[in-house]
Amino acid sequence: MQFNFKHILLILTLSSYCQTLSADELKVEHIANAGVKISSAGQVVLIDALFGPHKRFNFLNEEDFNKLTKEGADIALATHIHADHFGIKRTAAFLDKNPQTLFIGTPQILTSLEGEVTSAQLVSEALTDFQSTRFTHNDIKVSVLNFPHMGFDNHEKTQNYAYIVEVNGWKVLHVGDADVNADVIQGHNLADANIDIALIHDLFPVKKENYVDLLKLMNVKKVAFIHMTDNKADSLEKWLKKNIPKATMLVTGHEEVVLKR
Repeated sequence: MQFNFKHILLILTLSSYCQTLSADELKVEHIANAGVKISSAGQVVLIDALFGPHKRFNFLNEEDFNKLTKEGADIALATHIHADHFGIKRTAAFLDKNPQTLFIGTPQILTSLEGEVTSAQLVSEALTDFQSTRFTHNDIKVSVLNFPHMGFDNHEKTQNYAYIVEVNGWKVLHVGDADVNADVIQGHNLADANIDIALIHDLFPVKKENYVDLLKLMNVKKVAFIHMTDNKADSLEKWLKKNIPKATMLVTGHEEVVLKR
């Protein structure tokens, strides 16, 4: 089959058109445990991805972590200081190799990074009750919400922040290990936030019998469950198909969610 100039021009035109379409997509990739990589139109945000090794939850091996570090990110976020969401060594290593990356975390996290990372890359703000704040970096907006940790006895003093990431017109909510309840949902006016996808830990439907009502109250377009051990993936997948069929999950074997306009 011979190609003339018109054929080549048509192929280039279609290629350019497809690239324009893909630039409008949002991709949320599973990194490890509750860690994700959010990307759209060349902008990249990591949440709870810079940790490990860990005894219970999956984590990136050294080779994969080095690959993630080489790829870089505009912003890296950590919801709280627990070792299955944040690690001093890997966060410091990532930021050292990516001096343009802005890191946002709780005051507890930033205190732990003192002397390990240049202060110019670190931002935080002390929040209580239903307080929130917002940071902007490389045209990406991050709303930081005080979202208390689930009420286990040994976690009462753990600061947990949720994040609403606005990238290329998309909005992604990551709640960390938050106690997702009606008071905090209404306190932060999440119903009016126009969230495209919410990333919620797998204990949410276990601990909240009214999970359906709470999801309606949040008014999110899609839900993806995170933060589970690999051996729970099959049972959760079956449970979701029966109880929340429009939801999905991010875990080994379910590596990404792509949203298109």
